[in-house]
Amino acid sequence: MDKKDKYVHSMDWTQKAGNYELHNYRKYQYDLIAKYIGNNILEVGSGEKGFTNEIVKNAKNIKRLISIEPSKTLFYLHKNKHQFPDYVSFHMKDLFDLSLKTFGSFDTVLFIHTLEHIKEDKKALDKACELLRSGGFILIEVPALQFLFSSHDKALGHYRRYRKQHLLSLIDKKKLTVVDMWYQDFLGMLGSLLFFKFKKITLNSSSGVNLVKNQGRLYDNYVVPLQCFIEKHVRLPIGLSLTAVLEKK
Repeated sequence: MDKKDKYVHSMDWTQKAGNYELHNYRKYQYDLIAKYIGNNILEVGSGEKGFTNEIVKNAKNIKRLISIEPSKTLFYLHKNKHQFPDYVSFHMKDLFDLSLKTFGSFDTVLFIHTLEHIKEDKKALDKACELLRSGGFILIEVPALQFLFSSHDKALGHYRRYRKQHLLSLIDKKKLTVVDMWYQDFLGMLGSLLFFKFKKITLNSSSGVNLVKNQGRLYDNYVVPLQCFIEKHVRLPIGLSLTAVLEKK
């Protein structure tokens, strides 16, 4: 890890886990917001490019996907991961350095587990709104419920976890309409309580890597499909993550 990289924290832990990925979980994340994804997309936070790859595998008629990653460590660590079509491009940039002059406007802005890494999260949403066309969507997924905040969150550089009321307070209601907002991944929340809150495991440790490779595999293969089925029929009042769909007026 580059000690001068103020963005990375312990998010480069994946190099210890090899090429392991939670494929069902990525599809689960994508399906939550798929119907709102347009064809001119800004992804804030490429990370290890797992969600970028999920979009490319599933979304149709994409004209442009700009994915930004401010961390030099993560940008180069995952530089050659996956093969992407020509309409996808990756840039080592901070959201606050973007303007309409640099890339123009978008019909979709994605914050998939990135907003919690941004200290000035309200400013980040205002910036996204500035880059968004009228009728476009800001799609957000963040870790939920502050009582779940643990050494795991701290190690990854999370400033906070979110409740609905907190996220709602950040939104400029004059410019954005809240189309939908809900909690998901109740069973994942129970696992997070056990392993991260009570056992205080962090993913950049050997026990964290083993957790992902063992319990993570069980979670991805069995828990995620079960949750997909349950959440098609009912939304629970709490969960590990919170998703929001915002539309620009």
